[in-house]
Amino acid sequence: MIISLALVTAVGFSQERERSQEMRQKMKQERQSMTPEERADKQTKHLTNLLQLNEVQQKQVHNLQLEKAKKFTEKRKEMKSRAQDTDKAKKTDNRSVYDERMKAILTESQYTTWKESKKRSKRGHPKKRQNNE
Repeated sequence: MIISLALVTAVGFSQERERSQEMRQKMKQERQSMTPEERADKQTKHLTNLLQLNEVQQKQVHNLQLEKAKKFTEKRKEMKSRAQDTDKAKKTDNRSVYDERMKAILTESQYTTWKESKKRSKRGHPKKRQNNE
């Protein structure tokens, strides 16, 4: 009886893991097919809800997100053609410029909330977790 219960539990967990992996794969494909404008809209909505941005801040953040999404799309095309990793120093410079521009747009409490939100999302991402350790 105990063995059959253990087998049923193991099968249930494996099916749940497969569904979770399928869901992640589907979401990844959806993100990759998004246009830069769609990405900027989605990220701006997320940050508006998270940080309670006013209309001026929303427009500024949207412009910044759109710029970031366009650069990301260009880099992805470039990466596919080169099939190499980007230079880490350049990536870090781009992040710091982006962070500084966000800091200029947001209030101090909004900026703190945004940074904490980024840290929390990194903890849940396996690749980012490895890089932080």
